[in-house]
Amino acid sequence: MKNILTIAKNTFKETIRDKILYGIFAFALLFLLSTIFFGSISLGEDVKVVKDFGLAGIYAFSIIITVFLGTSLIYKEIEKRTLYVILSKPVTIIQFLLGKFFGLFASVSLNILLMTIVHLAVVYFKGGGFDYLSLWSILLLIFEIALFISIAILFSTFSTPLAGAIYSIILLYIGHSLGLLLDYVKNSGALAKFFANVVYYILPNLEKFNIRNSVVHGIHPTGSDIIYPILYSSLYSIILLWLAATSLKKQEI
Repeated sequence: MKNILTIAKNTFKETIRDKILYGIFAFALLFLLSTIFFGSISLGEDVKVVKDFGLAGIYAFSIIITVFLGTSLIYKEIEKRTLYVILSKPVTIIQFLLGKFFGLFASVSLNILLMTIVHLAVVYFKGGGFDYLSLWSILLLIFEIALFISIAILFSTFSTPLAGAIYSIILLYIGHSLGLLLDYVKNSGALAKFFANVVYYILPNLEKFNIRNSVVHGIHPTGSDIIYPILYSSLYSIILLWLAATSLKKQEI
């Protein structure tokens, strides 16, 4: 545990000082503040518009931060050969990966927290009061980001940052389209349905974490709406990190 915390702490410091992070975060703040304008030009739905655009902005910029930082997280350690130095000490590959995971997770979560504070302030300013329902959406976003960090780390073990970013974005798109895939093959043959179900249950279903539309319209999420995605994220992240460790071991690191 000491090794994991040490690596996590160093990773957090490293990512939080990344200049790319500050640039993305600055754009995020500008976007969140601009939702005031979007709300003012709506026809009596200004608070809903602010909530909708605000939550969507937090989600989009959180994903961008994760892609930029996560897909280079392990690759640059391999490229600079610092990974060999770390693993020459009493540190296992899984400890190294868990440290990297929690360090980046803490960094992205901090950014999400800061963006959430700005979002809540804007909603309050527009007369929406304390938007506590949005906090449920943010909670699920954090666990989706945890899963997405695991995806980025896995790709980072065997591909360049650019290729990893492309793979991650493709998987992000697929992960939010799996439900549409099942609907599309409803009237297809048995073989098409079989393959669609295989894809549906193997690839990460990221739409499970999306309750933004519900909370914007004031619908309270149920217990299963919250607990099931959290358990799903935890289990899937463990599997992905195990695959990442296997990938590194096969490279004889």
